[in-house]
Amino acid sequence: MPDQSLGPEWAILELLARGIIDDSEVQMVRDLLTTDTMKWGELLEQALRHKMFPMLAHQIMSASLRFDVPTNIYMHLESALEWNRWQIEVFRRETVRVAQALADRGIPFVVTKGMAFESTLYDSLGTRYMNDIDFMITPRDRDKVMTVMQELGFRPFFDWAKDARREEISSRLNPDHLPKLAREIDQPGIRLIDIDIANSLTWTKSPFDVPVEEALENPVEQPIPGMSGVNIPCFRPIYQFLFTVLHLFREAWLQKFVESGTDVGLMKFGDVIRLIDRNQNKLTDSELLRIMQTHGVTDAVAWVLRHMDETFHTHAVELLALEKHGNEKLLRSQMRSPGYVNAWSESMRGRLQSKSRGSVRPVAPAHRGS
Repeated sequence: MPDQSLGPEWAILELLARGIIDDSEVQMVRDLLTTDTMKWGELLEQALRHKMFPMLAHQIMSASLRFDVPTNIYMHLESALEWNRWQIEVFRRETVRVAQALADRGIPFVVTKGMAFESTLYDSLGTRYMNDIDFMITPRDRDKVMTVMQELGFRPFFDWAKDARREEISSRLNPDHLPKLAREIDQPGIRLIDIDIANSLTWTKSPFDVPVEEALENPVEQPIPGMSGVNIPCFRPIYQFLFTVLHLFREAWLQKFVESGTDVGLMKFGDVIRLIDRNQNKLTDSELLRIMQTHGVTDAVAWVLRHMDETFHTHAVELLALEKHGNEKLLRSQMRSPGYVNAWSESMRGRLQSKSRGSVRPVAPAHRGS
């Protein structure tokens, strides 16, 4: 049974994020949704915060709860799910268009995150929410990729906001990413398509990294649903896992993501849980551990998995033989900054559920002798 100490609303979202795996959990969610103490405002707000609105909608639709859910809420959920499915269709077509242009120029790349996950980890149900389309390239190809994107009609997102200075600052301070790019399209309800192109598996000035060139070797060709014979290149499972976990670590640890409201959420842990479930055999051999140790990321990965295990009652640390890793004191030394997590007094579960993250900036510990 899920821990209901934070209310049935939060228990439902934890179950959905982790993944409904059997009939007993389907019934569990159904019972929680129909309890007399259900607070629909809280459930919908938290689902929105954690980008789980389409997933919640699908669960309610598939459980035939039309007459157990308030009519206006049911209709809104139904519309939101259909809208998300339409946006994914548009994103799929645009992903293929960009991918073909990059491939024609001989530029190595992979598609990452939402577009890579929606058909593999989320069964093409249209439940994986996406803000944009994500690609990974090598640093040496930044200029060539920017030229291709401009030819495809993309220009820096800040151009749309008439703020060239922000674009210039973003490009200078984030050599791990190209400036965020956007293209205007003529589709019902969608004005802009945003594309985020990274060239690092970590972040600027990170004390550790996994070389992009290594990660891009031997990509997996992944089919695009509804487009017969069309594939996109994605990371092979080990590097997909590492990129996803390191991305989560960055957003869970660094203060700036908390302050901007873009730090870790339920679905980011959900992606990791699903990646492990889907690729368990490939992640439990010696190759993953060797790569992590070679590039010094073992403790960061173990830290994320330890918090995931405590929150979702998974067993990833044990499964991947990382029991001796993830020491927070060692990480603090490695990161060379106090980090947000040191000032957070609650568990990761409490942090995820909190709506006031970032409202008060944590105070860094005083240096000895100050």
